Amino acid sequence: MSSKYILAIETSSSICGAAVIHNKEVISIEEKDVRRKHAELLPGLTKASLDSIDITLDDIDAIAISIGPGSFTGLRIGLGFSKGIAYAKNLPIIPVPSMLSLAFSLKKYEPKQGILHSHANKVFFQTFSWKNNIPFSNKEPLVGEIDDYFQVLSHGFHYNCEELLPNLKQLYSAKPSSSNIGQLASIHFADLVVKEPYSLVPRYIAPFKTGI
Repeated sequence: MSSKYILAIETSSSICGAAVIHNKEVISIEEKDVRRKHAELLPGLTKASLDSIDITLDDIDAIAISIGPGSFTGLRIGLGFSKGIAYAKNLPIIPVPSMLSLAFSLKKYEPKQGILHSHANKVFFQTFSWKNNIPFSNKEPLVGEIDDYFQVLSHGFHYNCEELLPNLKQLYSAKPSSSNIGQLASIHFADLVVKEPYSLVPRYIAPFKTGI
Protein backbone atom coordinates (compact mmCIF):
# COMPACT_ATOMS: atom_id res chain seq x y z
CA MET A 1 0.00 0.00 0.00
CA SER A 2 3.02 2.27 0.35
CA SER A 3 2.74 3.54 -3.24
CA LYS A 4 -0.84 4.74 -2.72
CA TYR A 5 -2.18 7.99 -1.32
CA ILE A 6 -3.46 7.78 2.25
CA LEU A 7 -5.50 10.60 3.78
CA ALA A 8 -4.83 10.63 7.54
CA ILE A 9 -7.17 12.25 10.08
CA GLU A 10 -6.35 13.12 13.70
CA THR A 11 -9.12 14.32 16.04
CA SER A 12 -8.55 12.24 19.18
CA SER A 13 -7.34 15.25 21.19
CA SER A 14 -7.27 19.03 20.90
CA ILE A 15 -5.23 18.53 17.72
CA CYS A 16 -7.34 18.65 14.57
CA GLY A 17 -5.45 17.69 11.46
CA ALA A 18 -5.30 16.08 8.04
CA ALA A 19 -2.23 14.77 6.24
CA VAL A 20 -1.51 12.98 2.99
CA ILE A 21 1.01 10.14 2.96
CA HIS A 22 2.64 8.71 -0.17
CA ASN A 23 5.38 6.07 -0.19
CA LYS A 24 5.26 6.17 3.63
CA GLU A 25 6.27 9.83 3.58
CA VAL A 26 4.20 12.83 4.68
CA ILE A 27 3.77 15.02 1.62
CA SER A 28 1.14 17.41 2.99
CA ILE A 29 -0.21 18.29 6.41
CA GLU A 30 -2.59 20.86 7.89
CA GLU A 31 -3.11 20.90 11.65
CA LYS A 32 -4.41 23.20 14.37
CA ASP A 33 -4.49 22.91 18.14
CA VAL A 34 -8.07 23.82 18.95
CA ARG A 35 -10.89 22.93 21.32
CA ARG A 36 -14.50 22.24 20.39
CA LYS A 37 -14.00 23.25 16.75
CA HIS A 38 -13.11 19.94 15.13
CA ALA A 39 -16.37 19.55 13.24
CA GLU A 40 -16.07 23.11 11.97
CA LEU A 41 -12.39 22.96 10.94
CA LEU A 42 -11.79 19.40 9.75
CA PRO A 43 -13.34 19.73 6.26
CA GLY A 44 -11.34 22.87 5.53
CA LEU A 45 -8.07 21.41 6.82
CA THR A 46 -8.62 18.31 4.72
CA LYS A 47 -9.27 20.36 1.59
CA ALA A 48 -6.22 22.52 2.25
CA SER A 49 -4.04 19.45 2.68
CA LEU A 50 -5.22 18.04 -0.65
CA ASP A 51 -5.08 21.39 -2.48
CA SER A 52 -1.48 22.01 -1.43
CA ILE A 53 -0.33 19.03 -3.48
CA ASP A 54 -2.90 19.48 -6.24
CA ILE A 55 -4.90 16.29 -5.70
CA THR A 56 -8.53 15.56 -4.80
CA LEU A 57 -10.39 12.89 -2.89
CA ASP A 58 -10.62 10.98 -6.17
CA ASP A 59 -6.86 10.39 -5.90
CA ILE A 60 -7.04 8.98 -2.36
CA ASP A 61 -6.80 5.18 -1.94
CA ALA A 62 -7.53 4.84 1.79
CA ILE A 63 -8.32 6.88 4.88
CA ALA A 64 -6.38 6.50 8.13
CA ILE A 65 -8.01 7.57 11.37
CA SER A 66 -6.93 7.86 14.99
CA ILE A 67 -9.36 5.34 16.51
CA GLY A 68 -8.79 5.87 20.23
CA PRO A 69 -8.56 6.10 23.09
CA GLY A 70 -9.00 9.84 23.28
CA SER A 71 -11.61 12.57 23.38
CA PHE A 72 -15.12 11.13 23.16
CA THR A 73 -16.38 13.93 20.92
CA GLY A 74 -13.22 14.19 18.87
CA LEU A 75 -13.15 10.48 18.06
CA ARG A 76 -16.77 10.55 16.93
CA ILE A 77 -16.22 13.58 14.71
CA GLY A 78 -13.12 12.15 13.06
CA LEU A 79 -14.60 8.73 12.42
CA GLY A 80 -17.92 10.14 11.23
CA PHE A 81 -16.14 12.42 8.78
CA SER A 82 -13.94 9.56 7.55
CA LYS A 83 -16.91 7.22 7.13
CA GLY A 84 -18.68 9.82 5.03
CA ILE A 85 -15.75 10.00 2.63
CA ALA A 86 -15.29 6.22 2.67
CA TYR A 87 -18.93 5.67 1.79
CA ALA A 88 -18.95 8.31 -0.95
CA LYS A 89 -15.68 7.19 -2.56
CA ASN A 90 -15.82 3.46 -1.72
CA LEU A 91 -12.59 3.61 0.27
CA PRO A 92 -11.23 1.43 3.09
CA ILE A 93 -10.44 2.90 6.50
CA ILE A 94 -7.28 2.13 8.44
CA PRO A 95 -7.97 2.57 12.19
CA VAL A 96 -4.72 3.37 14.00
CA PRO A 97 -4.52 3.07 17.81
CA SER A 98 -4.02 6.55 19.23
CA MET A 99 -1.43 5.59 21.84
CA LEU A 100 0.57 3.64 19.27
CA SER A 101 0.79 6.82 17.20
CA LEU A 102 2.00 8.76 20.26
CA ALA A 103 4.75 6.19 20.79
CA PHE A 104 5.67 6.41 17.09
CA SER A 105 6.04 10.19 17.39
CA LEU A 106 8.95 9.50 19.77
CA LYS A 107 10.53 6.69 17.76
CA LYS A 108 14.03 8.06 18.17
CA TYR A 109 13.68 7.28 21.90
CA GLU A 110 11.65 4.03 21.57
CA PRO A 111 9.60 4.52 24.76
CA LYS A 112 8.42 1.32 26.45
CA GLN A 113 5.31 2.73 28.17
CA GLY A 114 2.98 5.67 27.83
CA ILE A 115 0.17 7.50 29.63
CA LEU A 116 -2.60 9.61 28.11
CA HIS A 117 -4.94 11.77 30.18
CA SER A 118 -8.52 10.50 30.16
CA HIS A 119 -10.48 12.60 32.67
CA ALA A 120 -10.17 13.74 36.28
CA ASN A 121 -7.15 11.84 37.70
CA LYS A 122 -7.53 8.92 35.32
CA VAL A 123 -5.11 8.05 32.54
CA PHE A 124 -4.74 5.43 29.86
CA PHE A 125 -1.64 3.27 30.16
CA GLN A 126 -0.07 1.02 27.54
CA THR A 127 3.20 -0.83 27.07
CA PHE A 128 5.13 -1.11 23.80
CA SER A 129 7.83 -3.15 22.16
CA TRP A 130 9.92 -2.05 19.18
CA LYS A 131 11.28 -3.64 16.04
CA ASN A 132 13.12 -1.77 13.29
CA ASN A 133 12.18 1.53 14.94
CA ILE A 134 8.44 0.72 14.77
CA PRO A 135 6.27 0.29 17.90
CA PHE A 136 4.02 -2.68 18.57
CA SER A 137 1.75 -3.62 21.46
CA ASN A 138 0.10 -6.94 22.24
CA LYS A 139 -1.91 -5.43 25.08
CA GLU A 140 -4.90 -3.11 25.00
CA PRO A 141 -4.68 0.21 26.89
CA LEU A 142 -5.65 0.11 30.54
CA VAL A 143 -7.37 2.95 32.38
CA GLY A 144 -6.89 3.85 36.02
CA GLU A 145 -5.67 6.46 38.49
CA ILE A 146 -2.41 8.10 37.50
CA ASP A 147 -0.78 6.91 40.74
CA ASP A 148 -1.38 3.32 39.60
CA TYR A 149 0.99 3.71 36.66
CA PHE A 150 3.40 6.56 37.22
CA GLN A 151 5.87 4.46 39.21
CA VAL A 152 6.26 1.92 36.38
CA LEU A 153 7.03 4.52 33.71
CA SER A 154 10.74 3.81 33.64
CA HIS A 155 11.22 4.76 29.98
CA GLY A 156 7.92 6.24 28.92
CA PHE A 157 5.96 9.20 27.60
CA HIS A 158 2.93 11.24 28.49
CA TYR A 159 0.40 13.39 26.71
CA ASN A 160 -1.69 16.07 28.40
CA CYS A 161 -0.72 15.01 31.94
CA GLU A 162 0.98 18.25 33.05
CA GLU A 163 -1.79 19.16 35.49
CA LEU A 164 -1.77 15.71 37.08
CA LEU A 165 1.92 15.53 37.88
CA PRO A 166 4.10 18.44 39.00
CA ASN A 167 7.32 16.80 37.83
CA LEU A 168 7.36 15.08 34.45
CA LYS A 169 11.05 15.42 33.71
CA GLN A 170 11.52 11.66 33.60
CA LEU A 171 8.93 11.27 30.82
CA TYR A 172 9.09 12.23 27.15
CA SER A 173 6.33 14.58 26.02
CA ALA A 174 4.31 13.23 23.08
CA LYS A 175 1.91 15.07 20.81
CA PRO A 176 -0.78 13.66 18.48
CA SER A 177 -0.42 14.30 14.76
CA SER A 178 -2.12 13.12 11.60
CA SER A 179 1.37 12.55 10.18
CA ASN A 180 2.00 9.72 12.68
CA ILE A 181 -1.43 8.23 11.99
CA GLY A 182 -0.77 8.20 8.26
CA GLN A 183 2.72 6.74 8.44
CA LEU A 184 1.64 3.94 10.78
CA ALA A 185 -1.32 3.24 8.51
CA SER A 186 1.05 2.88 5.59
CA ILE A 187 3.38 0.60 7.55
CA HIS A 188 0.63 -1.60 9.05
CA PHE A 189 -1.90 -1.37 6.22
CA ALA A 190 -2.37 -5.13 5.72
CA ASP A 191 -2.95 -5.74 9.44
CA LEU A 192 -5.21 -2.77 10.19
CA VAL A 193 -7.26 -2.05 7.07
CA VAL A 194 -11.05 -2.34 7.27
CA LYS A 195 -12.39 -2.69 3.74
CA GLU A 196 -16.05 -2.27 4.74
CA PRO A 197 -15.78 0.16 7.66
CA TYR A 198 -19.39 1.27 8.05
CA SER A 199 -19.85 -0.49 11.41
CA LEU A 200 -16.44 0.65 12.73
CA VAL A 201 -16.64 2.39 16.12
CA PRO A 202 -14.09 4.36 18.16
CA ARG A 203 -12.16 2.59 20.89
CA TYR A 204 -13.37 4.65 23.80
CA ILE A 205 -12.03 2.23 26.48
CA ALA A 206 -13.74 4.29 29.22
CA PRO A 207 -16.28 7.12 29.62
CA PHE A 208 -15.04 10.56 28.59
CA LYS A 209 -15.99 14.14 28.94
CA THR A 210 -17.93 15.16 25.85
CA GLY A 211 -15.92 18.35 25.24
CA ILE A 212 -12.56 18.58 23.48
